[in-house]
Order: sequence, then structure tokens, then C-alpha cells
Amino acid sequence: MKKKIIKLGALTVVTLFILIFAFSYVSTKLKGGGGEKSTVTESSQEMEGMQGMQGMQGMEGMQNESGAEGQMQDNQIPSEFVGIEISPEKQQLIGIKTEEIALRKLVKNIRTVGIVEADERKIAHVHVKFSGWIKDMFIYEGAYVKHGDPLFTIYSPDLVSTQEEYLLALKAKNTLDKSSYPEVSSGASSLLEATRRRFRLWDISESELKTIEKTGKPLTYMTIHSHMNGYITKRMFFPGMHVAEHEDVLIMADLSTVWVIANVYEYELPLVKEGEEATLQLSYYPGETFTGKVMYIYPMLDISTRTAKVRFEFPNPDNKLKPGMYANVVLQSDLGEILSVAEDAVIDTGERKVVFIASGDGYFDPREVKVGKKAEGYYEVMDGLREGEQVVRSAAFFVDSESRLKAAFQSLSGGREEAVAVGGDQTRGKSDIKISFSTDPDPPESGKTTFRFKLTDPEGKPITDAKVKFTILMPAMPGMAEMRSASDARHAGDGVYEGELNIPVSGGWTLGVGALVPGTPPVNESFDLNVK
Repeated sequence: MKKKIIKLGALTVVTLFILIFAFSYVSTKLKGGGGEKSTVTESSQEMEGMQGMQGMQGMEGMQNESGAEGQMQDNQIPSEFVGIEISPEKQQLIGIKTEEIALRKLVKNIRTVGIVEADERKIAHVHVKFSGWIKDMFIYEGAYVKHGDPLFTIYSPDLVSTQEEYLLALKAKNTLDKSSYPEVSSGASSLLEATRRRFRLWDISESELKTIEKTGKPLTYMTIHSHMNGYITKRMFFPGMHVAEHEDVLIMADLSTVWVIANVYEYELPLVKEGEEATLQLSYYPGETFTGKVMYIYPMLDISTRTAKVRFEFPNPDNKLKPGMYANVVLQSDLGEILSVAEDAVIDTGERKVVFIASGDGYFDPREVKVGKKAEGYYEVMDGLREGEQVVRSAAFFVDSESRLKAAFQSLSGGREEAVAVGGDQTRGKSDIKISFSTDPDPPESGKTTFRFKLTDPEGKPITDAKVKFTILMPAMPGMAEMRSASDARHAGDGVYEGELNIPVSGGWTLGVGALVPGTPPVNESFDLNVK
């Protein structure tokens, strides 16, 4: 009996130890969870004190991402934006229009300016292979000559002596052809052929040799003929001048086809392929288009302009394309059918690209997207958008500005959405506190500017215990990044709060003011600011 009691007592003790250990483990976990909650509460209090703006906006983006409608999926809302509501009347007033994300056949037009040049393969240097003196010049610079046309005459002692040798060899052949000894007649023929070969090496035409044979006398002045069709682009010698055997007399160019050398930016080079068709237009021939092709892409890049030279070839049957002309060249690159978004729907903040999705019922949500090639007003969609979604196309900068201002206002209220809908009459969380402002200088100018804000309650009494923050914003525009600056305004007495900001440039700005007054909902106001 005693042994049973001992066993039961030991079992009870072990059971109690297990229960105590389990209770301690659960208590530790619960305290850990409470600690995390406490951390969040402290963070929220800091945000209520106008701190931690970025963190709260990131939390809001995560909430939207996991919302019932599931609009964001894997794409988070950019931290500096929030969704906004715009009434139908306001949408019509500011001209908001949307466009569907769809598959489109895009053709990238690469436009550049080139210079017409002669085809280097069809440029000829005319010279003689013996020294002499020019007597007559039948052409002038810029003249067009055909194959076989006379160019100039020349006197050369070497040429005259060779003609005399030719006449002697011709006479000897005629005499010795009748000889009964074959080696004698063949020797005369060989001598005549050697003389003829020398004329051919000197580019003396057969017609000149026939003239010599017909007259039986050497020509004092030999005529040099053109060996091609083309234009005389340069003449270096005139009648009476002496020319050596290594000197060029003329330069000729066949302009039946011409080259156009143009510069193409490096980011467009992957779209340029040899053999592709290109079109050319000249301001001198309005409405007329010339068709050619890409011949060669030069291997080197100009580091100062970030461009590479591309050579095009164009037929020139009417000689309308003259070397030295400037020409507008267009190269069409077919990108195929791809998912695309309008260029003016994409807002480039400098760090990311954002569009606004029309969610229906006047709601517009920001969405970060990744885009690729740009072609004739559209971007290729790489990530962030689905076919069939509607994006804001016109007045996108207005929506951008309102979204950023609302995000700034929410930072004053710890991320709570208290602002009145844009253009609407919503009164949820609306405050009766009034804010007016003035600037020094007045009107405001670029540079350091003092902002003064007057806060009054519904009875017109000044409010002296508010926390005031203000922001100026100029949205990003084509060719210019967004500009934004924020500061706190401190109470200067009698409900007036003062703060300074440096306004970088003149133009149209949006001024957003947010105030936290104990015991009342946050108040947010926006004003148009014209800076001189």
C-alpha cells in the first residue's frame, strides 16, 4: 500500500512539473506577442507625432495589395502615392480620359538626320601613266561625262617615241609576213604585239591606235577618254600644265547610287539590321520619298554623342540626291503585337514609373509598372499591368499631383484617411478648422520664401496648439523630373504658424497644408501657388 502511495505521489509531482513548464512556455509566447503589439503601438504614436511617414504608407500599400478586389497582385503601391477618389463632375471638368491596356501591333520609327555622300566604290581617280604636258581640256568641274567621251589631250615625248616604234613594227610586219621563213614573220608579229601591249598598259584606246595606223604618222597630242559614266568632282590640272605619271588629273564619281551616313543613338542600335528598308525625305522635294536600305553599321561609338554611324544606300537615277545634302531618314522596325500602354499614361518619377488604374466609381489607384521599348506613343508593358485594365491617359499629371498631396496629408494623421474626396462633398472626418496663408515676398518668388498659415476654429478664434506641416509640389513633366519640398511651420503667435522653404524655380506649384489639432480630425488644404 505504501509503495502505491509513493508511486502516485511521484506521478503527481511529474505531472505538476509538466504543467508548470507548459504554462511558462505559453506565457513567454504571449508576452512576446504583446511586445510586438507594443512596438507597433509605439510606432503608431510616433507617426501620430508626424514621424514615420514612409513606413505607414508602405503598410497601406500592403493592405491594398491583399484587399478583396486583389487589384495590385504582386505589385505594390509606390510609397509616395495613395489612391484617390474624383467625382464625375470633377473628372469631366479637368478632362480625365482612360484607355484600355491591350495588345497592339507596334512599329518603332527610328528617325535621324544624315548627310548624302558619293558611293566610295564608284569614285575614280583619272591619271596618266606617263609624264607630259596638257594641251586641251574638254571638261570642267561638275560636268557629266559618259563612257568614251574625251577628257583632255596630252603631249608626251615617251608616247611619241612609242608611236614611232609602233609604226615601224607595223611596217616590218607587213613586209616580213611574206617571208618564206616562219621565224622571221613571227618575230615581226611579236614586236608589234609588244608595242600594242605597252599602249594598253598606258590606257591608250584602240581608236587612237587605228588613227595612228590610218594616218601612218605619230600623234603629237594623244586624247584621253573616260572609262565610266559620272560627274567630274575635281580637276587638278589646266591646259599648259605639266603632269607627272603619279599625279591625278581628275576625280570622277558615279552618282547613280549614293550613300547617306547618319548617326543612330546607342539605345536604338539593337533595332537596326543590315538589309532593312529605309525611307528618305528632303525639304527641297516636299512630298517625295526615296527608298533605300541599311548597308552597314559602323563598329565604333562616338562617346560624346552616344551615337554610332549607320550607312544607307539609295538609288539616285535623277541625281536629286547630291553629296553634301542633309536628309531625314526613317527606319521602321516592326516590334510585333505586344501588350502596350500609352506613353502619356506613364508618369516617370525618376526612380520608378507609375500609372493610375481606373478602379470604377471614381476611384484611381497608383500602380508601379515596368516598361520596355517605346514606339510611336506607346510603351511595351514588361510587368505591372494586365490586358483589359483601364489607365488614366489624359490629365494624368493632375491625378499624380492629387495623389501625392493626399499621401503627404495622410502622413500628418499617422496614415489615417481623413481627407475629403477630390471634387466631392464627402464629410467623413471633416474638420471645421479654417486655414489661410500668405507668403513673404508676396507674390512668391523663386528662392527662400516665408510661408505664414492662419488657423482659426469655427468661431473664428485662433488655434495655438496645432502641429502644422506644409509641402510644395511640381509634378514630373516630359523632360523634367518632379520637384518637391516639405517643412514644418511653428507657432509665431495669435494662431499664425511660420515656416521657410527654398522654391527652386518659378512656375505653377501646388501647396499642401496639413494640421493636427488635439481633439479634432486632421485638416488638410491645398492651394495653387504661382511663383514668379
